[in-house]
Amino acid sequence: MSRRRAAPALPELAAALGRAAESMDQIAPASALAHARDVLARGRRRRTLSAEHTVVGVFGATGSGKSSLVNALVGQQITRAAVRRPTTAAPVAAIVGEDGAEELLDWLEVGDRHVLVGESSLAGEAEGGGIILLDLPDLDSVERGNRAVAERMTGLVDVIVWVTDPQKYADAVLHRDFVAPFAGHEAVTLAVLNQVDLIRPGERAGVLASFAAILRRDGLADVEVLGVSAQTGEGIEELRSRLRRIARARDAATLRGRADVQQAARRLREAADPAGLPARVLPADAAAVDAAV
Repeated sequence: MSRRRAAPALPELAAALGRAAESMDQIAPASALAHARDVLARGRRRRTLSAEHTVVGVFGATGSGKSSLVNALVGQQITRAAVRRPTTAAPVAAIVGEDGAEELLDWLEVGDRHVLVGESSLAGEAEGGGIILLDLPDLDSVERGNRAVAERMTGLVDVIVWVTDPQKYADAVLHRDFVAPFAGHEAVTLAVLNQVDLIRPGERAGVLASFAAILRRDGLADVEVLGVSAQTGEGIEELRSRLRRIARARDAATLRGRADVQQAARRLREAADPAGLPARVLPADAAAVDAAV
């Protein structure tokens, strides 16, 4: 019986991508090379920081209820939720497990920090893995600075939680500009449909299925989709438990790194040889990283 070769470890994949970027210096466009090198630099830095904490970023468009959702998850009001927009202008962190988080939060450039103790709902059963839960500015904020912060954070967090609502879950611009660029990242992605209490009970399954189908078209195969209501509490415990399990596994940063490296390799190959010409000789490292699972 033949044995399947073990998937390369992240450092091995990163080294292969680095060699590919060097070999393709005169072949691939500067933008693709810069992206690959940025991915490698961010990955190296993340690996020097706390392996005990999983950084979870809560992203979404205006009105999706991100702040209310974060408050519901932690069981206390740590971030401001209001009708006036934009509300969240800077990242707000809820922290489970204070030891070792400070340097990681400095790298993330998050100054508003709230350490959760035993009475917090999120901290209650999180032993074995720290969590940094970030409430982030709206991705579609009218304030350019706020939007820039959210976009920067999409490249730094370990786990991406996309939050949307029944009115915007199929918004083409949101999916094209913010979700589809993270195709292949389903291992570190959760999709949350907030405000499900606004959908008739008999229609909820259909809406969630529609949302999941759109995400598959974005390139997020088998991404986990959860329906919640920060207002009524529906689905909150399920999402909270999912985050605890992710934290206890302590592998989200590695999974995120693998997805980033593989995506960067694909971009290098496609940018250097968009037509896929068989005669083109490209460094084998890019193909090896792209194909690794």
